[in-house]
Amino acid sequence: MKRVLFFNLFLMTGILLNAQDAVQVKVDATKTIGTLEPFWASQIVHPTEFLLTEWGKDFLDMITESGAAQQYIRIYNQPEKAFRKDADGNISYDWSHFDKMAEMILTTGNKLKVVFFAMPVEIAAYPESVTKRPFGALFCKSPPKDYRQWEEMCADFTRHTVNKYGLDEVKQWTFRCWNEPDLSGFWYKADVDEYLKLYDYFAKAVKGVSPEIKIGGPAVSSTNTYKNPDKFKKFLEHVVNGTNHATGEIGSPIDFIAVHTYGGSGAAGGPDRKFPEVDYLIEQQLRYADMRDAYPKLRNLPVHVEEWGEASGGTTGVASKPTADIRNSQYGAAFLTAWVERHVRIRTENDRLIGGFTFCSSGYEKIPEYDFMGYRTFSTKNGFHKPLLNGYKLLKKLDTDLISIQTGNNKNISAFATRHADRISIIVVNYQHEHPFNDGLAEPVLLQIMSHLDASGNVVVNHWRIDEKHSNAYTAFKELGSPKLPDPLQIDAIRQKMDLELLEPPQRMKSGNTFEFKFYLPCNAVSLIEIIKE
Repeated sequence: MKRVLFFNLFLMTGILLNAQDAVQVKVDATKTIGTLEPFWASQIVHPTEFLLTEWGKDFLDMITESGAAQQYIRIYNQPEKAFRKDADGNISYDWSHFDKMAEMILTTGNKLKVVFFAMPVEIAAYPESVTKRPFGALFCKSPPKDYRQWEEMCADFTRHTVNKYGLDEVKQWTFRCWNEPDLSGFWYKADVDEYLKLYDYFAKAVKGVSPEIKIGGPAVSSTNTYKNPDKFKKFLEHVVNGTNHATGEIGSPIDFIAVHTYGGSGAAGGPDRKFPEVDYLIEQQLRYADMRDAYPKLRNLPVHVEEWGEASGGTTGVASKPTADIRNSQYGAAFLTAWVERHVRIRTENDRLIGGFTFCSSGYEKIPEYDFMGYRTFSTKNGFHKPLLNGYKLLKKLDTDLISIQTGNNKNISAFATRHADRISIIVVNYQHEHPFNDGLAEPVLLQIMSHLDASGNVVVNHWRIDEKHSNAYTAFKELGSPKLPDPLQIDAIRQKMDLELLEPPQRMKSGNTFEFKFYLPCNAVSLIEIIKE
């Protein structure tokens, strides 16, 4: 028997849904098409030095409890804090600072992505390249004056981690050489040839401790590489056919290819694009895979997207770029879920070995003056959770068995679904990148489901929603006049809207072989429909 439910949104709007006009989303829960693992759920702690503060603890709690971090958390190993030199000039390293951070991360159930980044000034070729980080932290972006010293430092760190945590644990981590060496802000003079040398000695050091530890590079920047991929291609050519600076052999060991991609540049669109786009993000990732595949020896290596987000420029806010507002509103959740749906399709239809997705919430490196400044963060000055974080909470509700789904011919609507023995979960998103301020049209959706659930008894239907009015602290903030200094009552009112919300109370209905749901989905809104067998 078919069970039909009109969600109360129709009653509130006074609009009747004509099935012929609706986007038909057909779900067949009797047919599994693959397995879903939370490939979207890895995060970066940025700035790394904040991890050991109270902020760091709160941040870890937030990203793990929300489901934003279920696989990896990335940090720098910060060798500048480990370097020791005694009165006789003997060099040693104390990695206890790293251990404190590693233990915090491991406690959350996540594994580590470790970036070997920063050069102790004492072994730097250009100590004058020291740069001040936010909040007074310093890092040196110089090559070493003696590459054997760099090699020994990398080996010392690797030996330490294996001795302390065990090889079985550490080989589940990833080790990467440096960060964005094509940018002078991270690598002195941005000399790619010098970086190749740095990588070779790093690889020799780590693999010399254990060949089972996974290493990679080069993690060059996003839009610069899109415009001119020559430096990235030079790295690929080197690890396959180049003369290894450390060993004299041909090529260099590598287990994954690290890249950075963003949906736009500087909180705005990418090259020749007015607004940030999921399509641009995916295009970059597929281009990297294509360049990898040009080398037969690399085709089986995964591409790890070790930084991603709606747009680069984590601390570029709405004051200078109005489109940074996408990082305040429901657009962030729509971008996330639409991007996940695209990769679900890529993985099931033509797997390109793209993964290791690590979201970069780098907006925390600058103290905000007020709430919702448009920084790339999950929360605001007063701890208000953004709709983006609720997108992760929705994704956390999915199960591991992907099921068959077909979506009508509408470029805005995408969907994917999972099942459990007693549950069906469907995410539907109306993502419209050309409407970063969420002022596009709502789309009518007709959701038709063939069920695998026992047709006897009852089911409970939950319709979770992220839109302008639901799961949206930003809307509550604006309705209160966007207060620069919200009072306690205003803070409480905003916090009441920052968690994941139902569109309406749970609906109890008879079970059946098929179900049908009809609803309107506003611009850049996300729905999760759960059918749970009682």
